[in-house]
Amino acid sequence: MSDQDRRTDTTENADWEALARFVAGEAAPGDEERVQRLLSADPASAALVAALQGHAAEVAAPTAAETEHALLAVKARRAASAPQVERRGREASPRTMVLVMDAYRRRWQDARLRAAAAVLVVAGAGLVWRTMAGPAVTTTAALNSPSHFASAVGAIDSVSLPDGSRVLLGPGSELTLATGYASGTREVTLKGEARFDVVHDGSHPFIVRTSSASFRDIGTVFSVHSDGSDGARVSVSAGSVAVVSTGNRSQVTLKAGDRAQVAVEGAVRVERAAATDDDVAWTNGRLIFRDASVEQVRADLRRWYGVELVVDGVLARKTVTSTFERHDAARDVGSVVAALMGGRLELAGDTLRIVAAAPGAQK
Repeated sequence: MSDQDRRTDTTENADWEALARFVAGEAAPGDEERVQRLLSADPASAALVAALQGHAAEVAAPTAAETEHALLAVKARRAASAPQVERRGREASPRTMVLVMDAYRRRWQDARLRAAAAVLVVAGAGLVWRTMAGPAVTTTAALNSPSHFASAVGAIDSVSLPDGSRVLLGPGSELTLATGYASGTREVTLKGEARFDVVHDGSHPFIVRTSSASFRDIGTVFSVHSDGSDGARVSVSAGSVAVVSTGNRSQVTLKAGDRAQVAVEGAVRVERAAATDDDVAWTNGRLIFRDASVEQVRADLRRWYGVELVVDGVLARKTVTSTFERHDAARDVGSVVAALMGGRLELAGDTLRIVAAAPGAQK
């Protein structure tokens, strides 16, 4: 990109930020006049803003996690060669704004305006600017000691790191910052699932450590799933990630669209250009299993529904392919898993036990 293009980008981004505040009802002094000039010169944008203002009144202000999801999606779309809008559901919420924008953005050919539309998606849903302000860790003392973040069972939460990087933390997951984070060492330890939008710094690499592997950012948006006994998985939405296996120290670099699985013993299986929406479906509140082992199903059900899965006998060698929603009842989930395994569900408090069906029983 030329210096002239960078100057143009900076100017246009500033205008669109003013538009976003205008739509959100938080216009700063001087913004309104600048917005009016911009809209007067661009009737298509004026129609878009009018539509957004009308729709914004129908939706509730987003939660921090919803805001983080939208921001991560924006970054991924801007970096992708063929960006697509991520849709988050049917209800009237910030998710609906994405659907509205999907129709409008097809009218725009300029990539910078499509990116600006994504900014409006985030801001048009409510008072987002306050959510974006300030890191989760703000004091010098906190920056010099480990920091720990944990999401509740079944809940998705967001974390803003001191260096400006953003994390969407999956259900029942934990993120621990290394001592001295942002003052030289940018390392975090993950248990569970998270999506990272990293502020790149070549002299201070960002590293995610899990029990099976470490993942080093090379300027990217990527998702990591790690539950110890099931190894680790990574899916890259934008940029590149260096994967280093803990077991055998093998290393591989993934590009946007790639995904990989690191086995507990250290083997790394790479799938080039194979990442799909399923790999980040958890950010939309969907739990998707594709030929998932019992270990993976057990770990995910624990984090998503707060239950323990016990599978008896040869059924423990079965795999599961199915999709569940975050609000599904644990009993219903267990019944489906049991049926898929050809077994029978037994309930005991928070334990879902799947046993072999009696001979002749209908599966």
